[in-house]
Amino acid sequence: MQSNSDYAKQEYWDDRFKEETEFEWLCGFDVVADILLPILKPNSKILHIGCGSSHLSMRLYEAGFCDITNVDYSQILIDSSLQRYAASYPEMKWICDDMLSLNKIESNAYDVVLEKATIEALLVKEKSPWCPSDEALVVLDQVFSSVTRVLRTGGVFISISFTQPHFRVPALMRNPNWSINVEEFGTSFHYYVYLLKNGEHLSSEIRERYGKLAADWLRPLN
Repeated sequence: MQSNSDYAKQEYWDDRFKEETEFEWLCGFDVVADILLPILKPNSKILHIGCGSSHLSMRLYEAGFCDITNVDYSQILIDSSLQRYAASYPEMKWICDDMLSLNKIESNAYDVVLEKATIEALLVKEKSPWCPSDEALVVLDQVFSSVTRVLRTGGVFISISFTQPHFRVPALMRNPNWSINVEEFGTSFHYYVYLLKNGEHLSSEIRERYGKLAADWLRPLN
């Protein structure tokens, strides 16, 4: 029987991607297009981390944003995607890499880094959203450091999530090198787009609203 903790295991995703050709976590492109499109420019260089079998990159490509690099740590997914999509999306790139390091990705190279529900998968073993484990904080620090490194100054990290702001914003505050803005969407169930601009300071409004909630998320690691 599948457990939620499986989402944190690479072998689970390798097995899944042997058969799966498309799956959209949270929502498809049409639902968030009104939020994403004003941020992007025709020549935006986009990095989609933890891309999985989502077709978000394909929809962006079809909307005119062709400089897209997709990253996932499943070589099975990357190989099958290259075979499946190279002809239809010739400018799109596919790289097998871990978002905790992004070792194969050039520094200061991207205008936009995009993820959709991948951070949720990394934190799936957490017992409480109020009291993160040291392991969770280490993982977040690695992801945020990698994303900041590959983003250009003024670039934007777009994180699409079902995690509510009073849980996610304190986690995002661990990185002092970006501003945080939150967009909410959805009707019967709400989702959130976290817009993090690299090289900007946290606003006093965000600090005042979430500062008291962030103490445990901001604790230093030994």
